[in-house]
Amino acid sequence: MSKNKSPWGSGSGGSGNGGSGGGKSPWGQGNQGNQGPRPRPSGATNSEKVIQDFKDRFGAGGSKRGSGGPGRGGRGGGSLGRVGPFGLFVIVGLLMLLFSCFYTVDQNQEAVVLRFGEYSRTSAPGIHLKLPDPIERKELVDVTDERNITIGARKENLMLTSDENIVRIAYNILWRVKNSSDYLFNLENVPQAVSDVAESAMREVVGKTELEPLITDERDAVAAQVQALMQQMLDEYEAGVTVSQVEIKESQEPKQVEAAFLAVVAAKQEAEQAILKAREKENQLIPKANADADKLIQEARGYKEKVIADSAGDASRFTSIYEEYKRAPRVTRQRMYLETMEEVYGDAEKIILDDSSGSGVVPYLPLDQLKKKQ
Repeated sequence: MSKNKSPWGSGSGGSGNGGSGGGKSPWGQGNQGNQGPRPRPSGATNSEKVIQDFKDRFGAGGSKRGSGGPGRGGRGGGSLGRVGPFGLFVIVGLLMLLFSCFYTVDQNQEAVVLRFGEYSRTSAPGIHLKLPDPIERKELVDVTDERNITIGARKENLMLTSDENIVRIAYNILWRVKNSSDYLFNLENVPQAVSDVAESAMREVVGKTELEPLITDERDAVAAQVQALMQQMLDEYEAGVTVSQVEIKESQEPKQVEAAFLAVVAAKQEAEQAILKAREKENQLIPKANADADKLIQEARGYKEKVIADSAGDASRFTSIYEEYKRAPRVTRQRMYLETMEEVYGDAEKIILDDSSGSGVVPYLPLDQLKKKQ
């Protein structure tokens, strides 16, 4: 490249007419010849001087390319060619720094502000001010939306129960951010950590639970235990998250033994039905037997009391008769004889013959009537 064609100008003295010997440097021609700033009006005020200096530095307004005066090298605004790009770069940089000092945080977010890469503060939703980049920078974290992790839906997830059976588990984890700074800095991959903690907690709880309640009526209880254990472990890790819900989508036996398991379940149901029928019969027979036993016991007790009372009465009666007999033996014997005859002949047919009616009288016996009564 020839000396006169250098894009940065010739660097040596030359004519100020913008000809071939002057070089058209984009940064201007220095203080050569008569190419300096145009002379100011002699009577200009201070404000006019400032405006004139601005025009001299960045180019006169309204000048067009190729129509400049002497010393402009044929370009509009020769001073702009000398200082313009650098000044514009500085202005744009300052504006960018100014705009980087302001930031907005949405309602569902929190902003973690870092100063030279170190945690400084956490900002709530709204418009905030910070030092320009790269002194301070922000990290926005969504703290209201719930994240979802599903385990065991696509790939069979087998676990061992406390009664040494294998169960197929699929479950869903809902979690959200609780502490933005802990969420960003304490763990490298929080979603993966939540997934690992969920699987570990589920295996521990399932290992303490039997198969039958796990696949029937204790799903919610198992899910609650897993949620509490997950929250405890994540708090120990200071992960900065909250486990909102653990939902067991599926808890079934492995597909390879599904038919055998169904047969076992059917047999258990039949056994339960037989047991229920036996208990129903038991509930009918035992109360009846107990009632009959109570009745017999009451009758025996009544008979016992009656025999004892009769024996006591007979003994008392015998004692009283004996006392009377000691006082009047003859009368007592006569009385006993009469009472005995009364008992013997009380209900028998009797014919009384009175021998005091006189001698020679033949008693009349109604034999025909006696035969009829017989």
